[in-house]
Amino acid sequence: MIEFVQAVSTARYSKARIALGIFLLVLVVYVLSSPGRIDIIDGQARFDVAYNWLHAGQPLLTDSLIKPWMAVAGQHGLPYSYYGAPASVLPMPLLALGGLYDGMGLGTSQFLFSLTCPILGAGIGSILFLLYIELGLSLRQALFWTIVSTFATMLWPASTSTFDNTQHAFFAITALYIAALSARIRSNLLAAVSGLVAGVLILYQAYFLLVIPALALGVVKLPVREETPPRHPETPGVSIVVRAGRAVHDYILADIASLRWISQASREARQSMVRFVCFIFAVSGDLLLSGLYNNLRFGSYWSVRKLHATMYPVRLLGNPVSGLSTLLLSPGKSIFLYSPVLILGILGFRSLRRRRPEIALATLAASIALILFLSCISFAGGDWCWGPRYLVVVLPLWALSFPFAQLRRSAILGLVSLGFLVQGLGLSVDHQRFFFERGFNDYFWAEDSWCYFKHSALFARFGEALSLSHAAPPQATNFNSIPDAGWSTYAMLGPPKRMPRSLAPQWMLHFRLFYLPRPWPFWMPTIDPAARPVKMAAWLWGLAGTGLIGLVLILPVLKIRKDIFTAETDVRVALGAGAL
Repeated sequence: MIEFVQAVSTARYSKARIALGIFLLVLVVYVLSSPGRIDIIDGQARFDVAYNWLHAGQPLLTDSLIKPWMAVAGQHGLPYSYYGAPASVLPMPLLALGGLYDGMGLGTSQFLFSLTCPILGAGIGSILFLLYIELGLSLRQALFWTIVSTFATMLWPASTSTFDNTQHAFFAITALYIAALSARIRSNLLAAVSGLVAGVLILYQAYFLLVIPALALGVVKLPVREETPPRHPETPGVSIVVRAGRAVHDYILADIASLRWISQASREARQSMVRFVCFIFAVSGDLLLSGLYNNLRFGSYWSVRKLHATMYPVRLLGNPVSGLSTLLLSPGKSIFLYSPVLILGILGFRSLRRRRPEIALATLAASIALILFLSCISFAGGDWCWGPRYLVVVLPLWALSFPFAQLRRSAILGLVSLGFLVQGLGLSVDHQRFFFERGFNDYFWAEDSWCYFKHSALFARFGEALSLSHAAPPQATNFNSIPDAGWSTYAMLGPPKRMPRSLAPQWMLHFRLFYLPRPWPFWMPTIDPAARPVKMAAWLWGLAGTGLIGLVLILPVLKIRKDIFTAETDVRVALGAGAL
């Protein structure tokens, strides 16, 4: 008995140590590949709210450069942002640290603010590793598929942006992990904690109310069903896409049957319903916080005023056919092009459903609810951005079924390699270059709902990346477009309003930002050392040391000899997971 307890303690320590090592390694890569600046006006608005809240005690939006577009008049005529609170609250410790080193400007604070998503993205890697162990993978398998999930999907570029979609993904996967633990050990307390974590999504965006009930299914302990033969026998020559489509059809029918089980009067079903209620009750606490924040700004518990902003002078609803086609099939925004390894998730879903049906059902229900909603809005692509960023929230959920795809090793390696290539392209050049080079209007996506069947930022990126080998145009005398030429961490602003967008391709020739590699270690040496937001040498040495610590923590896993492509249960690891 003593030996068993010691083995369990060792397994716990081993998993925690490796999860920490993964966090540090992923963090280093994400930070090194991040732009080191606020890369979009949305991030600039969230930064300004965070700065004012931290230093003035009010979440106001006072930045004169972006206020005309992003501010909404609230109580007492004060200017507020329509964004939720977490994306401004979470980076406050970073801003407080940056305030100790800011000079005349706010460069250090803005640099550190841009690292919010890399930090939470690295957290997603650790949670995925623990969930893989929960699903019965060996340590080495879990490590391999964590690397695939964090670096071969759109999660990587999303984690290097000041868009907050990676933050959504962090809270979604963390809530699902806690829910999975709750279902396995039948804990009402963990179910409530899971609901509290999932409810943070409401504080970001109200539409996540559509996704949270799906995440709540993770606390339900569904019966494990025997594997049944596929409804469509596979024949040689059938494409991966066709197989994936057939699989989705079967999954939906099978999981409808699982939902019927929840309504049964068995003891297990009753306990599951109690945990479900605990989850939803905890979510109501976040809903209350969201209402209080809305009331603080706008004098109403329900109004978020997003559609009142001048940023959105277009209709909310769009063409659902073009929206769905854009997200899944278009050359410009298809999630399968920006994250090719997602095909492994669909093909491995059957096995995931057999192992942990509640996790599979939560993943499927959340994805369907989100995609159906996004397909019906006019800005389904989330522009201006890289790829279908609104779908990033469910990517870690689908990553859980990557290891269970039944494909030849060469096909798996091919998809993973393609995923690495696509993400590398996404990190190479500033995303807005694509839109300015084509002279797009601010709301081009509302003017033509089929635009992404005519234009593709992904396909254009090959030429953009190759152009980095050439020097910037001679007229590119400024780094950024803001009035103060000494600022390098402020968001890139577009052409003056009086300038026709047809002249945007000529306008952008004046700014080096579009013609330098996007990661900060590449562009920062090109500016005056006195104007740099951080000391490059200190940061690079610090990141190297952090990465070395992470490597040392996971080094024992690399010595394990086990097939990383076949997700067979390791009994010793499963025992360790069962003891949590």
